[in-house]
Amino acid sequence: MKNIVIALIIIGSLLIANNNYGAVTSVGEINVVGQTRGVVPANSTVPLIVTLSIDRSLAEPGEEIKTIEIAMPLGFLTQSSYFKGILRDRNEIPARPVVSGGNVLRVELADAIVDFQNSIYEIIFECRTPNTITLKAVFRARLRNRDDAPIGEFIREGQADSKLNNDDFNLEVIQNVPPDPVIGFAAEADGTGENDVTLRWQKSGDPDVNGYLIYRNNENTVTEDDTINVENRSSTTFRDVNVPPGSYTYQIVAYKTIFLQSERSSKQTVVVSPDTAAPEPPTMLSITPSSDGIEIFWKPSSSRDVTTYRITEGSTILAEINESKTEYKFIDDRPLPTGSFIYAVIAIDEANNESIPLEKRLRILDEPYPNPFTPLSPDEDFNQVVFPARALEEASGEFTVLIFDIDGMLVRSLTASPGETELIWDGRNEAGEIVESGVYVYQLQVGESFKTGTLIAAK
Repeated sequence: MKNIVIALIIIGSLLIANNNYGAVTSVGEINVVGQTRGVVPANSTVPLIVTLSIDRSLAEPGEEIKTIEIAMPLGFLTQSSYFKGILRDRNEIPARPVVSGGNVLRVELADAIVDFQNSIYEIIFECRTPNTITLKAVFRARLRNRDDAPIGEFIREGQADSKLNNDDFNLEVIQNVPPDPVIGFAAEADGTGENDVTLRWQKSGDPDVNGYLIYRNNENTVTEDDTINVENRSSTTFRDVNVPPGSYTYQIVAYKTIFLQSERSSKQTVVVSPDTAAPEPPTMLSITPSSDGIEIFWKPSSSRDVTTYRITEGSTILAEINESKTEYKFIDDRPLPTGSFIYAVIAIDEANNESIPLEKRLRILDEPYPNPFTPLSPDEDFNQVVFPARALEEASGEFTVLIFDIDGMLVRSLTASPGETELIWDGRNEAGEIVESGVYVYQLQVGESFKTGTLIAAK
């Protein structure tokens, strides 16, 4: 019995020891600055960034962060002068680098982190890579407190910088041999009035190539080359969109890493003319009355140089909305009388070229329209009946429409969703069949108020 008690005490002590400083949780990753993949050439000096997402919301006494320690795999070396700084939530904080054995970087903070905020830390330093090739060189990071005791275990791997890149603590070391130059590189200015340039080349056969860098230089100005990164080894084309008018030269390289590139290709020169081509119009315009106003939805233009969408009603410009690629919506909250209104959306490019307008008519009604209507007509202005809630003035509540045949039998019931101000009958009964030609009676009800009338369906 005595031995069992001693064993339980020992196990309990081990559990307590293993749980010391366990309330601070964090994940992290290592990346090569300027790259999305964790690949470095052998026998090189490369800039690295370690990103840590540290959660101190449940931190306990003794878990104040004083040092962040990064242990590098065999063959990776750094020194104090290679340390470039540490950021907390994009703001630099004072710290002193201490390197032990060449492969352990200790970032000692001037002031310990004692608050309970969740923060993103970015540690930037240069590192010398080993001569040996490896698929998986494992880095490790951990936090230490004021007494230099570890806060929990080594930091777990995971997404910390909110970017699609190397989301772990591993780097691959490849041979320090540049790829062969890209062949078949050609540049062609657009001939349809767009100020675009199409670039083509042959795919690299080197499996270590991760992408291509395209250098663009304006021959009319003395500036550094603009750089276009095509991050796909299988790519063979790129369209440079919205190039300002002028004469340009293009060159291309294949790269294994940003620091290991092929020689530049020969220069390709093109003359870019001003953009005179109107963009394609938007598509699928929808005009829907609601309790908030007239909701205008559309799908974007297929043209890649659209910067703005102009929304009009008749000759009135309602709004000009920047191309957002997320939401294509506008609400006209003006109180409109009964009548007919033509809404339009126009796509505008960076050179102020305008597409043809995409238009749709809206009728503001106080009676069901059209009447008579023709369910089998291909024209949606005449093959369905629109019942407006405003047919009952000053009424509020649930909006419904019941449709009966001349013998008083219920043909169809319609109920509006919250916020809907119109109901539409397509001439079908509850079974989904087109009704016979003839006279039908409707009852339109909003809350406790209702109104009746007749409709004529004509096939």
